[in-house]
Amino acid sequence: MKVNFFIAGAPKSGTTSLYQYLCQHKEIEMCSIKEPDFFSYTALKKEQTYYGNDPIQNLEKYNKLFSNKKDLLRGEASVSYLFYDDVAKKIKKYNEKAKIIIILRNPVDRAFSHYLMDYRLGLVSENFEDIINKRINHKNALLYYQQYVSVGEYYHQVERYIKVFGPEKLLIINYEDFKNNLADTFEKICLFLNVSHTFKVDFTKSYNSYKRPRNKIVRWVYSFTRLRKILSQIIPKIAINYIIKMLFTESKKPKLSSDARKFLISHYKDDIINLSKLLNQDLSSWIK
Repeated sequence: MKVNFFIAGAPKSGTTSLYQYLCQHKEIEMCSIKEPDFFSYTALKKEQTYYGNDPIQNLEKYNKLFSNKKDLLRGEASVSYLFYDDVAKKIKKYNEKAKIIIILRNPVDRAFSHYLMDYRLGLVSENFEDIINKRINHKNALLYYQQYVSVGEYYHQVERYIKVFGPEKLLIINYEDFKNNLADTFEKICLFLNVSHTFKVDFTKSYNSYKRPRNKIVRWVYSFTRLRKILSQIIPKIAINYIIKMLFTESKKPKLSSDARKFLISHYKDDIINLSKLLNQDLSSWIK
C-alpha cells in the first residue's frame, strides 16, 4: 500500500476544504486524520511547536490510517510538508511516483489569517505587528515569526519540490482560483490525479472559516491543546460540532493594519518576483 498524492501546503490556503471535498470522491481515499505529519515528524519534534501535534512516527501506524480497499487512490494533507526542507526527498523515497498538490495564497493575507487562527485558539496573545517586527520577548517568539512570516516565503519551498519531483508531478494552485472558481479548480485537480472529474461534490460547506470565541474563558480553555485532543477522541463528531457552535460565534474578520501590510509586502516582494518567474505566473497582485 502506498499513498499516491500529497497536499503539501501552504497552511491557511484552503487545504482543509480540499481535503474534505476529496473525501467525497468515490475513487479516492483520504487519510483518516487530516494531518498525520508522518514525513515531517523529525522536524516537528525537534522544534517542539506550540500546536500540541502528535505526528505519526512509524510506517506501520501510518499505513493503518488507510483501509486495505483496492482500486482507490490514496491521499493525505499535511501542510507542514511544504516548509521543512527534508520532506520532499522523504516522500520521493517513499513513493517516487507520488503527485504533489500545493495551494499558494497571497503570503500577506496568509500570515494574518494564520495569526487569527492561533489567536482564536488561545495559542498567541501578542500583537501581530510586534511579532512580525520581532519586538516581543516570548519563548515562542521565533516560532511565531516562522509560522506567520517564514512559512510564506514560498520560492525556495516550491523550487525544492520541483527539483525533487519535476514539474509534471506538481500541481500549483492559486488560492484565489480555488476560492472563486471552485468547481473548475476541483475539475483540474481531478484531471491531475487521473480520477473522474464529473463526480458531483458538495461545495456548499466551508471549512476553517473565521470564528471568534464567545468570551475570554472559552479562549483560555481552548488554549490547552492536549485537552482538546483528548476530548476530540472521546466525544462523538456530531457533538463536537455542536459544542463548537456553542463556544464560537461567526464574526467579521479583523482587518490587517496598513502598516503591517506595507511591511509584509516589502518583506515578500523579492520572493514573490522570484516565484512568479519560477512558475511563469503573474503574481503581481500580491505586492500591490
